[in-house]
Amino acid sequence: MRKLDGYEAEVIKDIIREDSVFEIEGKRYHVAPIQESITTVKEDVEADPELGKILKQAKEDIQNKSVYSTEEVIDMIENGEI
Repeated sequence: MRKLDGYEAEVIKDIIREDSVFEIEGKRYHVAPIQESITTVKEDVEADPELGKILKQAKEDIQNKSVYSTEEVIDMIENGEI
């Protein structure tokens, strides 16, 4: 993550205020604020052991290539593979 300050931050704020979808060089982008979590993932897993199992299984699935991460799917779309 890159922190924006000054002019860069103002430009992004203007884009978000005007329209959250914009296009650069033929690619469309959607910008939306991310709400910060009140708890950490570790705290969430400690409070809900089932969540820990789900996250572990998801990580194993991605490593075993039985599913794809969002980044991998985006790369495949941009490369015309899917």
